[in-house]
Amino acid sequence: MVTVKKYEPKYFEDVRQVCINTGPESAATDPNMRDFILFTFCDYYCEQEPENVFVLVDENDVAQGYVFGARDFKTYIKNMKPYLKKVKKTGKEYYRDALGEIIGHAVYSLKYPAHLHIDINAPFRGNGNGSKMISTLTEHMKNDLGVKSIMLIVGTSNVRGINFYKKNGFKVIRSFKNTGTVMAKEL
Repeated sequence: MVTVKKYEPKYFEDVRQVCINTGPESAATDPNMRDFILFTFCDYYCEQEPENVFVLVDENDVAQGYVFGARDFKTYIKNMKPYLKKVKKTGKEYYRDALGEIIGHAVYSLKYPAHLHIDINAPFRGNGNGSKMISTLTEHMKNDLGVKSIMLIVGTSNVRGINFYKKNGFKVIRSFKNTGTVMAKEL
């Protein structure tokens, strides 16, 4: 049995492990890749916007998935700067990739100021867990924060992910060959 809960600091290391587990295989063995993944896609949200983080926990109260939200791009970019400095230390390639991720959000931030990121350990995918997590975050963003729209970027080759987001009400805004697909939803 799994449950979606509001994030608490006690889940920090579990959430980081999910981020590593669901990232590139090299994140488990290459310290620079690991740091790039954690600083770009994890730590900011847990430390700067924990009220916009929800976790999928198992019967042992271990986080097996997460959904992060950034309320608005202006706050995100301002508070993300220290994490970018850390990413820069991992190497030029990773720094360039982190900037690319941010630029992808920046381009669409006027119409879609909020964004989300979701990952779930493989054994816990399916059974509606991801949909419950997205619904929990988007309802929180809409009802508690007054957010009117939200976006995300998914790998263009991730057909399963794109179909999952479509099932959850997201529409393709733009697809970039061999990189990412921007998707968004009105709340």
